[in-house]
Amino acid sequence: MDIVSRKAILRQLLAETRANKERAEDEADRVRMRIAQQVPVYADLSGTISRLLMDASRRVLDDPAHAKELSAQAQQRVLDLQKQCEAALRAAGHSPEELQPHYHCPLCKDTGFVGSPIHEYCSCIRVALMRRLYDAANIGDETFEHFNLNLFSDVPDPKTGRSPRQIMETYRNYCEAYADRFPNVKRRDLLLTGPTGLGKSFMLNCIAARALDRGIPVLHLTAYKMLDAMRRYHMGQDLDGMDMMLHADLLIIDDLGTEPMLENITIEYLFTLLNERRAGRLATLIATNLSLRELQARYTERILSRLVDRSQTEVLRFIGSDLRLQDR
Repeated sequence: MDIVSRKAILRQLLAETRANKERAEDEADRVRMRIAQQVPVYADLSGTISRLLMDASRRVLDDPAHAKELSAQAQQRVLDLQKQCEAALRAAGHSPEELQPHYHCPLCKDTGFVGSPIHEYCSCIRVALMRRLYDAANIGDETFEHFNLNLFSDVPDPKTGRSPRQIMETYRNYCEAYADRFPNVKRRDLLLTGPTGLGKSFMLNCIAARALDRGIPVLHLTAYKMLDAMRRYHMGQDLDGMDMMLHADLLIIDDLGTEPMLENITIEYLFTLLNERRAGRLATLIATNLSLRELQARYTERILSRLVDRSQTEVLRFIGSDLRLQDR
């Protein structure tokens, strides 16, 4: 199963950042060596600075009572020598900046962290993380900005008196407000029901995209991948997938009802997932082609009761004809 976790992406980003740091510093070392060969005076002065620092360290260890005075003397001598180095470099047509590593991120110098004494992720890591999470969710351009109400019929439904376009406008506004306010929402869970091709998956992707843009971690997967994680957990092959589903801030499950029914797995683990997330006050968004009656017949009454509990779940019923069969 291929569920990409926030922690796994962070580990990958930090590894890439460390590699960038090493490359930048290795390149700076090569530049220093080349310039040292071209400017012998600079090489001699650099060697003197290195020997001075080593000698100062030994003196401080041998005479700790005068450590502060010895350190100050060494520091002043190093500053004087560094000025001579800069003068020698400029006289040879070089600048001190050439000798410094050129980091991808000058803010954290490719460490991935800023702040002292408390370290926190640098903005370069946070931005890259959001981009990777967005890519992992496989959302593409399915966002509220690309939501086209004109795709839906404006013919009123005989049962409700409202057209699919009117209903979808209401749902779009509700879901956009949900994504903008999350986690401060009245009902944490959403259940999108209705036949295929009515825009349920698109709506979930819109919510996921907006949440990711706001920096909210999202775990977005199909019901088939959800079941695969449950099966692997049940078989003792992989614990991470189930753990991630249990603890994701925002879990989105698409196409519930299309996954196989595996004995002792599908119903049992789905109930556990819904129950534990509800107990932890975590949001679960689900889209299904099944009606409420079909959900009950497939998953039992106790699962349905958790899917449609009005105290925590907003049920959005999609109507109309399959948009994929329309002429565009």
